[in-house]
Amino acid sequence: MDKIMNDYLVKIEKYLKSMSDSERIDIVKEIKSVMLELQNNGVSSEQIIERLGNPKELAKAYLGEAISKNSKFSWRKFGAVFAFCSSFAGVSGMFLLPFISTLSIALMISGVIAPIGGIIKFVGYLMGYDIAGITIEIGAFTANRPMEFLPISIVMGVLMFWLGRVLWKLTIKYIHAVSQKIKKMEI
Repeated sequence: MDKIMNDYLVKIEKYLKSMSDSERIDIVKEIKSVMLELQNNGVSSEQIIERLGNPKELAKAYLGEAISKNSKFSWRKFGAVFAFCSSFAGVSGMFLLPFISTLSIALMISGVIAPIGGIIKFVGYLMGYDIAGITIEIGAFTANRPMEFLPISIVMGVLMFWLGRVLWKLTIKYIHAVSQKIKKMEI
């Protein structure tokens, strides 16, 4: 394997740095085996690099595929989403995708915090305390009484968490669609 192909693999590895080591190594091995197979079939290094295309685009396709394998949330995947977004030049990649993915995380966290606030307020009420700092205001309606506050906080928490999960799954589906489109263009 010559310098041109080695440099290409180094660039691929650099662009995949947000992935786990094992995933990154597997992808680089896969690309290297494709390169070696083409080279054994008489294809020149320059033709191989031309066929594979821009290393950043190819890495982006692999990154998108890895992100979209399952829609389960993890902080590592959240970081990979931002790495994927930063490689876009368009508006959807630079603004919309990071906004929606961050909003999904914020909604899921709020979905957990809202019922906890309701429980704290309710327990405070049972112990004879009024925790004024924990309130729910929806337009002109304010839930101040603990008996209405707890069920409303639980319902709001469930709705926020559900909406966050839906946005996260949409983010993953969008990334999958884009990565498939890029991968079809590259190889």
